[in-house]
Amino acid sequence: MRGHSKIRSLLKGSEIDDDIVMTSIFTELEAVSVSIPINRAGEGGAMTSFKNELVVITHEGRIFLVNESGFKETAILAPDNGFGAYKKAALSDKFKDLTHVFTWFRYNDILYYFENDHDYLVLSYTEWLADDECYGTAIARLKLPANTNSLLDVKIEPTDWDIVYRTQPCLNLKSEYRAMEGHMAGGRMALYSGHKIVLGNGDYHWDGVYAPESYAQVKDNDYGKVLEIDLDSGTSKHLSLGNRNMQGVMVDDLGQIWVAEHGVRGGDELNLIENNQNYGWPNETLGTTYDNQPWPMSSSYGRHEEYVAPAYAWIPSIAVSGITQINDFHPAWDGDLLVSTLRTQKIFRIRIKGKRVLFAEPIDVGERVRYVHQHNDGKIVLWTDSKKVQFIAPADNQNIKDVLEDFCTEQKLDNSQKHKFLSSVNRCMECHEFNNYNHEKAPGLEGIYNRGIATTGYKNYSQGLHSKGGKWTRENLKAYLKDPQAFAPGTSMPDQGLEDSEALKSLIDFLEKLK
Repeated sequence: MRGHSKIRSLLKGSEIDDDIVMTSIFTELEAVSVSIPINRAGEGGAMTSFKNELVVITHEGRIFLVNESGFKETAILAPDNGFGAYKKAALSDKFKDLTHVFTWFRYNDILYYFENDHDYLVLSYTEWLADDECYGTAIARLKLPANTNSLLDVKIEPTDWDIVYRTQPCLNLKSEYRAMEGHMAGGRMALYSGHKIVLGNGDYHWDGVYAPESYAQVKDNDYGKVLEIDLDSGTSKHLSLGNRNMQGVMVDDLGQIWVAEHGVRGGDELNLIENNQNYGWPNETLGTTYDNQPWPMSSSYGRHEEYVAPAYAWIPSIAVSGITQINDFHPAWDGDLLVSTLRTQKIFRIRIKGKRVLFAEPIDVGERVRYVHQHNDGKIVLWTDSKKVQFIAPADNQNIKDVLEDFCTEQKLDNSQKHKFLSSVNRCMECHEFNNYNHEKAPGLEGIYNRGIATTGYKNYSQGLHSKGGKWTRENLKAYLKDPQAFAPGTSMPDQGLEDSEALKSLIDFLEKLK
């Protein structure tokens, strides 16, 4: 993968490639995107790493190996989740009047681990039990053949998996709201120690408001809980209760358990799970009902004072999805958590200091990100609802100071001219970035020469600039930089004090080279 900011090579006249560019406060990022085919509409799916292979499971249970060059589907068939039997039951006289959403019936997570000289895959999924006409979360484990070097080398039938755990009790279809709400299953897993996993099991929307009963506060069931499951014995214990819909679960380098949890309308949470603690749902939340009314069961409206409060909350909701910890990626990122989102189409880089969140930096992706994972090669990998796998690495960009130094040498600026030119550039950099993809705070300056005036993704152009029309020619750049208000009355651009004609010319020469 190549670094592909034009800043890196603008003096060499090279072309930008078609890869995806993102930006963070400490580093630019570049990504390669690979699309995966699906047969059945829906969202969901997950990723894990098997040795040097990135493994992707779709919501429908197809398992692929993906790299930056493409994908190959494996011959590993997932255990039967009862989807066909559920569709048949939904059409029966008994259940046909209920509201069924088939796109939310999904495989929730995949996990690889190695223990005692054996390789294992673990799946979490929503399962319909046709004989009992009920559903829950199932955990299945596959012991791979000895000396498996690639998952392309094995052929697995659905019956080859061992069902090691089923959540209890098995849930009946709901007559309220929707019959089965698989998007509220959570079902994300993390390797805890040896053959033990942590499972974030959602409440499937059994909350006493959108269902006749609530389960997250009831201790003798597995819903709305974080569980520890022994994959060898099939035994389990509850680590916490009062959780809602955990779309991300991870264990950090210190052995601490973190979950990214969907709140009801408002109040998505990052929770640090401590043993036997109660996180409040549905008795307490920072959110509201979906019609914008106070949550009827909440003991402290908008305060979260009675139960364990989240380590961090997003208001309004961002629709959190996955979570992972990053190491050996970039010195400024190592040790941070990454949380992916659906609604805001961002990932959030979260710095933890002790048990406190120091900051949460949003990074635009432009896709609904369903899952975030760090592959064994160090790259961050995203799985999106448009069925794309994005491989992300720090961009290999030349430092802007070096670029400016090269420009000064090429233009043969003397010390006085160089000082004035660099001063003008520094004033630009107080608001603008020299790229063509980050227009959030101010328009990016890469490609400004001969670009239409007020045509980037920047949202706060003045009416004066909007109505100006035309392009940023040398003449227009000169007039605007010399007197912004005279050029476009009402613009937010302050007067840059560019009275020196040589400094102004050098700045425009530099901007022209950013095309």
